[in-house]
Amino acid sequence: MRKLIKIVADIIILVCVIGLYVLAAKFIYTNFRERKRKEITDGIIDKIDKKIDDIKKEDNSLQTEADVKYNGTHYTVLGKLNIKKINFYQPILKEKTSYAYNVSVVKIKGPDLNEEGNFVIGGHNYMRKVFFMKINKLTKGDVINITDLNGRSINYYVYEYKVTSADDSSYLKDIEDGGKYITLVTCNYGGKERYIVKAKAK
Repeated sequence: MRKLIKIVADIIILVCVIGLYVLAAKFIYTNFRERKRKEITDGIIDKIDKKIDDIKKEDNSLQTEADVKYNGTHYTVLGKLNIKKINFYQPILKEKTSYAYNVSVVKIKGPDLNEEGNFVIGGHNYMRKVFFMKINKLTKGDVINITDLNGRSINYYVYEYKVTSADDSSYLKDIEDGGKYITLVTCNYGGKERYIVKAKAK
């Protein structure tokens, strides 16, 4: 009996040790992934800032997108999204691919940036302190700043925030009242729900 108890105890200890190693490995990998992702987005921001400066100097027609190459990969950048309340500052990408979603936030639908209509931006929320994990902290009156490639920086003010089902696509609807709107969307609870934040320029 004692021998059996010892065997069971040894198995429990072994399982616990393996579990701790797995958790440690997952923590290390997650931190590495976050640092790498932040390096990419910061690099894209630096390059897009230079492009904005160049566009201003050229004084030509409005530009809505720019190709940015970073570490051998090309990204189509539409502008920048800045939400000071949740310390969020990232480029807005055009590509609706899994790779783009793993790098930054992505345009889902809408007009050109800072133009009339509803510009919808999607982002993941599964990584700590990045992407759209914290948009659920935004409340009425909070500021969402959008800078397009022509250097126009516009503040949008939150007026609605809600959790809805994954089947609800009403946030994609066009708004044709002459106003400029931004809608942020991210999945919640393993994709079963969506968190929506809507904001309007004054």
